[in-house]
Amino acid sequence: MIGRYANQRNFKELLNIREFYLMALGSLLILFSYFLEPSFPLLASVLALCAVAVLGGPIIWGAVTGLMQKQMNVDELVSLAIIASVAAGEYLSAAIVAFIMVLGSLLEKFTSQRARSAIQSLIRLSPAEASVLQDGVETVLPLGEIKAGDLVVIRSGERVPVDGVVMKGTASINQASLTGESLPVEKSVDDPVFAGSISYTGMLVVRVEKVGEDTTLGKLIRLVHEAEQLRAPVLRVADKYARYFTPFIVGLSILVYLISGDMYRSITVLIVGCPCAFILAAPTAVTAALGNAAKNGILIKNGASLEELGRIDATVFDKTGTLTKGEPVVEEIIPLNGKPEKYILSMAASAEKYSEHPLAGAVFQAAERSQSIIYDAENFRQIPGQGIEAMVENKKIFVGTAPTGADHPLSEMTAKTYLTVKEDDQPIGYLGISDEIRSEAKLLVPALNRLGINKVVLLSGDRRTVAEHIAQITGIKELDAELLPEQKLDAIRKLQEQKYKVIMVGDGINDAPSLTTADIGIAMGAMGTDVAIESADIALMADDLTKIPYVIKLGQATLKTINYNIMFALVFNLLAILASSMGYLSPVLGAVTHNVGSVFVAANSAKLIRKKFLLK
Repeated sequence: MIGRYANQRNFKELLNIREFYLMALGSLLILFSYFLEPSFPLLASVLALCAVAVLGGPIIWGAVTGLMQKQMNVDELVSLAIIASVAAGEYLSAAIVAFIMVLGSLLEKFTSQRARSAIQSLIRLSPAEASVLQDGVETVLPLGEIKAGDLVVIRSGERVPVDGVVMKGTASINQASLTGESLPVEKSVDDPVFAGSISYTGMLVVRVEKVGEDTTLGKLIRLVHEAEQLRAPVLRVADKYARYFTPFIVGLSILVYLISGDMYRSITVLIVGCPCAFILAAPTAVTAALGNAAKNGILIKNGASLEELGRIDATVFDKTGTLTKGEPVVEEIIPLNGKPEKYILSMAASAEKYSEHPLAGAVFQAAERSQSIIYDAENFRQIPGQGIEAMVENKKIFVGTAPTGADHPLSEMTAKTYLTVKEDDQPIGYLGISDEIRSEAKLLVPALNRLGINKVVLLSGDRRTVAEHIAQITGIKELDAELLPEQKLDAIRKLQEQKYKVIMVGDGINDAPSLTTADIGIAMGAMGTDVAIESADIALMADDLTKIPYVIKLGQATLKTINYNIMFALVFNLLAILASSMGYLSPVLGAVTHNVGSVFVAANSAKLIRKKFLLK
């Protein structure tokens, strides 16, 4: 690999026409020099020197520029090898070495492109223009001219260009590019839609809320790009030792020449001594893993988090919004005084119609699902600390927290929250409400145990009975309940003091301090939630708990790939240097050998992009 191409941002430089023309010109000069050498040696030498200038010039210039900036990289070794070959009168050999090094760099980058394909595909998800509804007339406008508050029309087969809210219509939307969900999601009035998703059927009129870089897709692309630039600790270590390679290899090359008196051996040592495969070991693996994660609706904010995932041995879960859906539902109706269940639900929902309490929403939704009649309520009032009261069908209906206690039929030893419903001050029934557990939560603990993570803890701010109920269903053995945010933070720190590497999984809002303090913070359901994306190291774009074992497996596989790449690169370089010192490799063969190692490392890392980690 050539030092000036080490920066991922320069990737497009390899694909411009001028670069390929230089390659073509250099190869033609080498071919003419080779065939003309027997008959016209002087002309052949001139053509070979021209090839050296075309192909080796940028390499030497990169080395000189680096030295002027007091930076040393592998360009120096290749430059010295080319200059030494020219000084020895081996012009054609110098040209062939330069050609193979440039060609190897291009092949290596094309191999690495596979690792970036998923990230690049995110950029292509957003359309360049959209149909905007202005005074009842549709006008196609560039995305840059669309602003918040505009109405955008999205038809079947079109990509959603903005983040917004559905004002009219229904459609089946595929959000897989953002959330990793395999099935389309039905969208109708008041539902949010996100840029980059695609409409399968139907038509929507969407009120624009965010455009371009401000959309969820835009933030995802920005954060993934930032993650590529943040270097993992193992990569920083590789860079540190790579700085010493150049003076070491130069010294070794001089020693080989002094011992053997063979200039070609000395030149070959300079060529194969470039630690390119070693330098590529970590960044190619990290880039591939980031692409895999992005493709599956997982946003990893930096390479260090990927590396840390491979060392995790403890996982801590929040309850509400994490193991549960965070949406209370009515699960039980207990009739009193001969009143039917549907009547109790109808009266309660009618009274709660104007309440903003989350439990009121659960009651109202239960009534709608059961097709209970919802009447208009009058004289609605809230009673602080007790509940609400309203007149429904000329009856005074009260809905509030049910009494509990050992001598009461609704004991405190339950995971449900009960509401009492009264009609004209007489109880007519109880409504049992609980937070629905996610269906995949029961699979989590066994999956984590198989990954070697046996420390699984539930930390909840809810009642102990509720937390114990959730823990029993999910198989979590350790729990603590009735915790304030700072107490959750203390629990995380205690685990870290016990030398555990801790993942904290929460909703990214009230768990923000714990997400930040844990070795790895994972935020659930981050799509459209700025706090979740900013507070956690990793954000799951959908509410899918199976992504947690997935991302841990991805981290473990990434660390394993990096370690394998580093071991291969070290052994490969040492063997190549040894072979060169003993005269088994010529400068040309040394250049080929050098690039084989680099391409192998890049190809091995690229396998991570397509790897699947199933929850068994």
